[in-house]
Amino acid sequence: MQPFLTWSLAVIALGVGGIGAAGSFEELYLCRLLTGAGVAALTTGSQLMVTDVSTPLNRATTMSPIVSAFAAGTALGPAIGGALVDILGLQSTFFLVGSSYLGVCGLNSYILEETKHKPFFLPQWADMESSRFPHDYYEPTGKNSSHTNLKRDQVSLGVATKTALAQWAPLFQKPKIRNIMIMNGFYWFSLAGSQMTLLPLLLTNSASGLELTASGVGQVYMLMSVVQVLSNPFMARYLVDSIGKVPAIAGGCGVIASSMTILPLCTDNWPLFVGTLGFWALGSSMLSTAPLAYISDSVDEDQRAQAIAMLRTSGDVGFLFGSSCVGALADMSGSIEVAMQSSGGFLSAATFWFIVRQTMLHNASAPPKKVSSGQNEDAQKK
Repeated sequence: MQPFLTWSLAVIALGVGGIGAAGSFEELYLCRLLTGAGVAALTTGSQLMVTDVSTPLNRATTMSPIVSAFAAGTALGPAIGGALVDILGLQSTFFLVGSSYLGVCGLNSYILEETKHKPFFLPQWADMESSRFPHDYYEPTGKNSSHTNLKRDQVSLGVATKTALAQWAPLFQKPKIRNIMIMNGFYWFSLAGSQMTLLPLLLTNSASGLELTASGVGQVYMLMSVVQVLSNPFMARYLVDSIGKVPAIAGGCGVIASSMTILPLCTDNWPLFVGTLGFWALGSSMLSTAPLAYISDSVDEDQRAQAIAMLRTSGDVGFLFGSSCVGALADMSGSIEVAMQSSGGFLSAATFWFIVRQTMLHNASAPPKKVSSGQNEDAQKK
């Protein structure tokens, strides 16, 4: 995973630095695509590195520092970026931030060690039809084994991509994987629609009575990020790892759904409004590590990378449709408050569905109850 945590930063640096030099929408769009690709590689690599060095008993606790660091960056980034724009200007700020990514890229290449020392190999490659690859593309796996692996330096990117995607179908057929992916998509659908789209409008809307400035909106989001930074280690250790991933997922979604429903009702009470936002951030802390830890525990080691990629993709799809759908609902209803409460109701329904599905899976996998010989005799007599 060390290359992912190194070269992905170079891609991000190119994308962020390019934004400062972009002179058209097309150039800006291309730079954003580069940045998104780099972020996808960086986050996936960091998550896989953590799963390599953790166990099911401490996986959420081990992931907590990464999530806390992300939340800390989310809290400090707007403040530092705003100050730099005031001092250096917009373009110079993008160039400086891009250069900082290059610096971290060089630092990671120097200090990070590979956590996965085994050669990269997907077992499905060896099961492909031999006619698709020349004989010298294979190498023996052992002295006494006729099983062969594809040489990784001979496999094209297209073959690797096609093989990786071919793993998604059997993974999705597993009920546990399918349930968490659907739940994750619903969660990000609601979060993108409410926190990312409607909350800034609610904070700046004169009808709500808040009318915060851009600085005030940044402080609100910083408050939520600070709550996450402080609560992430506690939630990971004493809730996710100790009580369980499924209760943490259900509880976190329930807390967020309740916050979405209550928040529009307390805009005229600032202390209650801030407390609800803090409650919302606590729910996000519960969900910061639980889904990833759950899906990592549910698959074999050689399937983990694709399972995490599927989980991220389900969240991205929910994020994509959530913003547009909930925003359209706000426009059609003419009320930000109604749209946010509808988003909370949608997440509540999805959480209830997830709990029912997990209960059914648990009951189906539970061992049958033992029946005593006396009970068997009574049953036979009846």
